[in-house]
Amino acid sequence: MNKRAATFDWSGGHPALDLVNTLDERPTCAPIEKLAAYRDLVSFTEMAGLVRPSVAVKLRSLGGPACARVLRRTRELRENLHAVLAANEIGRPINPAALDEIALDVRRAHAARTFTSTGRSNVVTHRWVSPVSTEVPLHACALTVEDLLISAHHSRIRKCGAADCEVYFIDTSKAHRRQWCSMQNCGNREKQRRWRTD
Repeated sequence: MNKRAATFDWSGGHPALDLVNTLDERPTCAPIEKLAAYRDLVSFTEMAGLVRPSVAVKLRSLGGPACARVLRRTRELRENLHAVLAANEIGRPINPAALDEIALDVRRAHAARTFTSTGRSNVVTHRWVSPVSTEVPLHACALTVEDLLISAHHSRIRKCGAADCEVYFIDTSKAHRRQWCSMQNCGNREKQRRWRTD
């Protein structure tokens, strides 16, 4: 993993959960924003496999108020997904406004894609209508959020069991008993904490 990739938490098991986890130290009074600039958003979507490297190179050259708006809207999408996950975690009804905002972003993302065929085999795939639009990273994130909400095993989406961590992940363990976002960090720290109190 390169140094830049280490700036993001990849323990989610799904790009939409990794997106939620880009606001680090969430339960503290001073969370750490990993999507501090548009370039960070482009890097995240490239490393998550949501946009092609060739597209990411072009997107990194963009700037201005449009990029700032896309960054803000992506953070809002992230926070709406967090609201949905948090409601599920504690068994509360989901705020319809959060779902409406996500649905709007998803509709815009679908409208930004078209079908294309590749090579002689005529395999049909999606492509961006405008691959260097500043909104491509937002659209890519919206589509992966849609995938998570529609396709994921919701009973396997968990929040880290550490009291001071709100990292979300999909439990893919054999016994479906994963408790920590990372055994190296939260798992070890929680085990040490329990050992000291016993």
